[in-house]
Formats: sequence, C-alpha cells, structure tokens
Amino acid sequence: MADYAPEGISIDGTTPTARSAASGDKLTDPGDGRMIRVINGSGAPITLTITPSGLTLYNVANPTKVITITNATAKMIPVPAVYGVPTDSGKVALTWSATATITFEYTRGH
Repeated sequence: MADYAPEGISIDGTTPTARSAASGDKLTDPGDGRMIRVINGSGAPITLTITPSGLTLYNVANPTKVITITNATAKMIPVPAVYGVPTDSGKVALTWSATATITFEYTRGH
C-alpha cells in the first residue's frame, strides 16, 4: 500500500516511473491534466475500479468507474478531481482485479 503523487511532464519530456500495482494503492492530487497509464503485462484482461465519493448534480451517488485493460496492452486514463475522496485527503483509491505483472505511471502536465 502506497500513496503516489503525479510526476510532472517537462517541456523536454519525462520518463515516468513505472510502479508495480499493489493492494491499497492511492493517487494524490487528482485534477486537470492528471493521467494514469496502466500497463497490463499479464495474459488476461484486468480491471481497475475507482469509487469516488460524493453526489452528482442530480443528488445521486457518483458512479463507480470500472476500467478494463486488455492483456498485453496499456491504457491511458484521466484522473479528474471528482475521483478524490475528501475524507481521505482527496486521494483516489485504486482497486485492482489482479496485480501480478501490472504496472502504472501517474503523471500531470507541466
């Protein structure tokens, strides 16, 4: 379990740090320009689930976001501020269906 801050992308480019997926991963500082790139190195699809707190403008719970990452592919996923949980310092909890051979990079624009 670890908290990860977004790495800034400089005007000259950046090689983001690849992190191994683990139970309890959280992202700090979600918002505009934040992206997570999930790399699935396994032989089967996996899912990443994000459960934001709060309510929509229609006064219903914000929906859980379930993203499928096909085996042997990578997917870029925006991390908007609405995913942050205010009672957890605005962090975004990541729930992985599997973690073996799954890595991710968390970035923000400069």
